[in-house]
Amino acid sequence: MLNLRGMKRVCIVGGGTAGWFAALRLRQIFSESVEVVVISAPEIPIVGVGEGGVINLLDLLHKLQIDLPAFIQHTGSTLKLGFRYEQWNTGKKDDNFYHLFADTSSKEMWEDNGFYPFLSLLLNNQIDINCYMKALELSERRADTGEVLRLLMAGDSNFAASLHFDTFRVGKYLKSIALSRGITHIEEKVQDFNLHPETGHVSSIQLAEREVDCNFVIDASGFSRILIGKKYNIKWKSFSDSLIMNRALPFHLPHEGEIELVTRATALSSGWVWQIPLQERIGAGYVFNDQFLSDDQALGEVESWLGKEINPANIIKFEAGYFEKVWVNNVVAIGLASGFVEPLEATSIGQMITQLETLANFIVHSHGVISKQTIDYFNHQNGQYWNGLGDFIRMHYDTDRADTPFWKNMKQVPMSSAYQELRECWQHRTPRLIDFSSYSMSGTLMFGVPNWLAVGVGVGLIKPEVTAAELVTLPDDKKQTLAKNLHELKVKSDSK
Repeated sequence: MLNLRGMKRVCIVGGGTAGWFAALRLRQIFSESVEVVVISAPEIPIVGVGEGGVINLLDLLHKLQIDLPAFIQHTGSTLKLGFRYEQWNTGKKDDNFYHLFADTSSKEMWEDNGFYPFLSLLLNNQIDINCYMKALELSERRADTGEVLRLLMAGDSNFAASLHFDTFRVGKYLKSIALSRGITHIEEKVQDFNLHPETGHVSSIQLAEREVDCNFVIDASGFSRILIGKKYNIKWKSFSDSLIMNRALPFHLPHEGEIELVTRATALSSGWVWQIPLQERIGAGYVFNDQFLSDDQALGEVESWLGKEINPANIIKFEAGYFEKVWVNNVVAIGLASGFVEPLEATSIGQMITQLETLANFIVHSHGVISKQTIDYFNHQNGQYWNGLGDFIRMHYDTDRADTPFWKNMKQVPMSSAYQELRECWQHRTPRLIDFSSYSMSGTLMFGVPNWLAVGVGVGLIKPEVTAAELVTLPDDKKQTLAKNLHELKVKSDSK
């Protein structure tokens, strides 16, 4: 049992995006008698290469009572309507597809026994399943942020959104809000953690100049993973056999024309390049596997692709996977401190937000007295969520492309048994909500049916013919609704 009643201080180790979001959310759920402290090393200003979120980012901003237009203004963020994938199937320039964020509450997105008939109808007719969304047209003409923001704020759009952002600027802005809400910031490097000899709980944090007592700790130390990884030495579950990317070459690009509303992911010979549009620049990077490409070769390929030289930042090395336990004693790891897959689909910020919200719910619903069973359940659900993200990312590489050694090798790279089973099911029908029940965290999915369908169709895994059986069995009234939806779409398309 973990009893947080009467505690005096919660410490968040790490002053990045995850750390400040955690501080703000925990400030909401703990009483004013509990001091919320963020401990971070002295800041070193950096020019970030861009990060993106998924739709739960805007949900968190709303919950934290952070004004969206003000957030965009102060952080240099841009709106994000989804992803554009280029060259994933053939390697040619005309090869692209979208994964846009659908609003599942829109009139077209009615559900029937766990699937979305209108999406199945579009696929059956070999129509782009994104075409009904205003987001597609906005993305292709690179609409003005103000126009898109007005549509979102009006609440009657048929698409959802997230943000592209610079993590350093977001951290600074969240810090200013946190300080205004009574959160304490200690800017010193952590030297060690003192553990209670009987319970193993972190009782205090040793800094260079002082020792800080604590009752509850959030490990938001990013890739450093100084607490769950290094102090507790929790077992790491690697995805490296199925998600083989292990390096990233980050760089910046200037804008050419209007700012885009999507993250571009362009497949090259041995991986893919992200392009994340920020207000002042584009943050970019080549994600690759070092068995197929050296760092110098990666740089050369990017410069050849761009037709110009770049000034890259330091190579980022990583291994896809997660810690099997992220809640240990009175410590919870969130964000990069808990695991990582790769930048594809912007899962890091989305995972952190789900972890944080689940943690907040567990604490509140337990009234501060948390059973071991609850902590074990949190860890189990966290693992499910990571496995779901791993399988979703793996699907992106499940294409017919085979023009380079890397893409030929991807045909032999293992898949999880869960994903292999789903692939077999999708030879007969489209994805259903029930398919992803074992990927949820406390009932929450980062990616649901529309997301898996968009990518599955985009890489050629899910075929139009699998929709026939599920559409023909719909009752007549629902078939009539589908016919009406399709007619309205065609009228709208003809009027453009």
